Amino acid sequence: MKLSEVINNLEPDCKSTIEAMVSKAGLNGDATIDQLASLYPHTDSNMTRDERLALVSLVFIRSNRFAPKLDFPKRCEILALYRKGLTRDALSSMYNVDRRTITHIYNPASPHYKNVRQAEIDMGMERFQETYLTPDALNKALAFIEERKGKGVDTINNRHANRKAGIHNMRGEMCSYDHRVMIQWREDPVPGWYYRDLDGDYPDNWFCADQDSCRTSQACYLGALRDITDKILGSMA
Repeated sequence: MKLSEVINNLEPDCKSTIEAMVSKAGLNGDATIDQLASLYPHTDSNMTRDERLALVSLVFIRSNRFAPKLDFPKRCEILALYRKGLTRDALSSMYNVDRRTITHIYNPASPHYKNVRQAEIDMGMERFQETYLTPDALNKALAFIEERKGKGVDTINNRHANRKAGIHNMRGEMCSYDHRVMIQWREDPVPGWYYRDLDGDYPDNWFCADQDSCRTSQACYLGALRDITDKILGSMA
């Protein structure tokens, strides 16, 4: 594993120490963790305590399956794409992370990734999306959509399963008041059933909870119950 793939997941002090060690060893971000570790064996009496601590963090972050895989800009990128309607399933596949990680990024009730949601509030939705919906992010999303279409994923969604189409009053798992939620079949980004939370932070945006929720209006209804949250963005709404 390359140093560049994990170094941003270290604590700031450890990151600075590792960067100094990399420079001293004449390496760069393309070097692997094993290459760096081999140049700093534990028997080296010249290694400082800070260097030993930083190296331990670096080595074990690779093997820890719960270690963060996303730096701050990537988390913001995910939130911006989620606001544009990409599902948890899509984002977890695109970024190779657990669906729970995606949920924690956008869920206002989550104790994790608060700084990402706060950045969106501080910057305002328009500037936040201009900043983090980079050409690379959009190309990544478009490539994923084309891949799904190529596999025929959209053909499993049933346009005629429309029993729950229309506007409903519902109070989701993360809500303290009733929300008006519109459920509708849409052709974009992938044909399927989507919802709009008319009383949420983004009343003009269409969402789906996950890939399965696009299949029928009933599945979309149940997905919205899991997904919708009360307003938290104040003037951004």
